[in-house]
Amino acid sequence: MSGQSRRTMLKRTGIAATAVITPGIGVASTGRDRRSNRRKARVRGRLDPLGQALTPAGNPNHVTYTFGHVTDDGQWGAASSWPGESLVASTLYDLSDLESPTLVHELDAPNEETRSNDMKFDPLREGLYVRALEANDAGADDPIGLMGIDIVDFGWADGSPETPEVIATLETPRTGVHKLAEHPEEPIFYLIDKDPVEPGIIAVDVSDPRNPTIEAEFGPDGYCHDVAVETGRDALHAAYIAGNNVGYATFDLSDPRSPTELGFFDYDEQPDYTEVGEPGFELCHQAYPDPERELAIVGDEVFGPIPGGKHIFDVGWGDGSLEDPQPIGFTTSPDARHQGEEPGTWTGHFHDVVYDRGEALLIDGGYSNGAWIANITDPTNPTPTERYATNHGIEDVTPFAWGAVYNEARDFAFVTDSDTSAYTFDVSGKPARGKDGGGPGHYFDFDDLFGDDSASIERVGR
Repeated sequence: MSGQSRRTMLKRTGIAATAVITPGIGVASTGRDRRSNRRKARVRGRLDPLGQALTPAGNPNHVTYTFGHVTDDGQWGAASSWPGESLVASTLYDLSDLESPTLVHELDAPNEETRSNDMKFDPLREGLYVRALEANDAGADDPIGLMGIDIVDFGWADGSPETPEVIATLETPRTGVHKLAEHPEEPIFYLIDKDPVEPGIIAVDVSDPRNPTIEAEFGPDGYCHDVAVETGRDALHAAYIAGNNVGYATFDLSDPRSPTELGFFDYDEQPDYTEVGEPGFELCHQAYPDPERELAIVGDEVFGPIPGGKHIFDVGWGDGSLEDPQPIGFTTSPDARHQGEEPGTWTGHFHDVVYDRGEALLIDGGYSNGAWIANITDPTNPTPTERYATNHGIEDVTPFAWGAVYNEARDFAFVTDSDTSAYTFDVSGKPARGKDGGGPGHYFDFDDLFGDDSASIERVGR
């Protein structure tokens, strides 16, 4: 790669402009029919596996891996987890060789009642990560696990990658931290201390990693599930999944220690999911900005019978704004189908945005679809392109991908699977392969993985 970043190149080639760009063509189109025909002929978005770190001893019951993250320089990856046969709550990987990620350490949870659903590296200091702590029985009236965050030193001071040390634990006031987000330019983390009738987000100052402090509790009352920072516009994007408020919220981060609400798209005022592939608005799960074009991708995690999908919101791209978010596009995972009455696995999960070759791409760790991508260059017509089954090397295990994050510095995506551990991928704007944009056949043999009755697949979603 050249010395300039993809996003710099993106700006120079015009993808950040508000004109709709047809994938593979590179010029503004006029006429929706013409756009649709060209997309069918030449949809772009390719997913190529680079490497995998197998779960220890190939044991899918070792732990349940959850969210993964990567340092800004792309040298370290990590995954949080729920205890299984092991009590491990966070795992560190050396990504020096992207074709051979190497497990460096596993760090146990504080006790057997505590799990971790998320972790993030400190963007301002090398050798630190923050992991979420939540009671295993988080839905109980009186949960007994430790609830809050741990700050882990794996090279910042006395800790090392092989011998990490927990240097601080901050307990939060309610049910424990389910998700968290780092501020890339300030020593602030935003924690989700989920509660259906209390403010959804907590701002925590980590200027002194050994003594984190709560600065503010903010946002509408309700169970906020996910947050993400957009530094270019000093904005915070948040997904409220249940409780007093359900929907997509935006906040002003001019004062990062005390954000103020800008806008709220209320799901209660919108239709539910009624047919596979048709947009609905339920259980708002993740809100992630596409900051180059003032868009946001908002995912719904819906179980039985109709799976949730990904909405693209205009928050400045066209008529929408951070104060008035407007949905303009929708897609499901490539193999989305009726899930039966029990919790299903064709709903989307955690995603990120990749720019390549004049294309904007969404990558998702999408449960039974494994890792999958969609072309979102035309945000009004997002199109799934390829998917890869994240069960490589372990027999009798179906894919169950949890999330995907993209690293710009080294140009790769990091994907975690609950049973099989961590993967690295190349994501590119090259033409998609396979039938119906499904990718090469050997990536995902649906019948071999799931048999004839796909609706019978049942996994409890997280």
